[in-house]
Amino acid sequence: MAFVRDAVPVDLETFPHLNLPKVVRHPAGFSISGAPVGTFLRSGLLIAGQKALGSRYGGSRFYEMVERDLAFGIMRSHFHHGYPKGTHCCVQCTLAVYPVLQAGAIRYFNCAELATQVLRLIEEGGWRFSRPAHPKLVRWALGPVAETGLAPRQ
Repeated sequence: MAFVRDAVPVDLETFPHLNLPKVVRHPAGFSISGAPVGTFLRSGLLIAGQKALGSRYGGSRFYEMVERDLAFGIMRSHFHHGYPKGTHCCVQCTLAVYPVLQAGAIRYFNCAELATQVLRLIEEGGWRFSRPAHPKLVRWALGPVAETGLAPRQ
């Protein structure tokens, strides 16, 4: 808890202006490159912040800034680009955002409704999910839902 509360905000004090690696290996066994690196970072920060500090990040200005930054990215995808609500720029970023929506970690949204809409897109192969996504990425993003057979055909 101390690491999430104290060390992360100091180590990432220049957020959102971070020098991120071009490629990272996700612990679930798949690689992420390009823009999704930042989206996965934001999503991971929000999930960790919520678990360690509570549903509203214990009033942490850092985690509230991450929340706002990710929320604006998701809103920009919908309002500026016309993407379905709750999605982000691509399949990888949308799958990175899904667990955040599932956790209700963005106060500006009806996260449960958006998570349901995103899951429907994934299951039905809508929008950019017309091609199967990387199975390990889907399994990581959907968690128990993927295990019940509700995930898209692989």
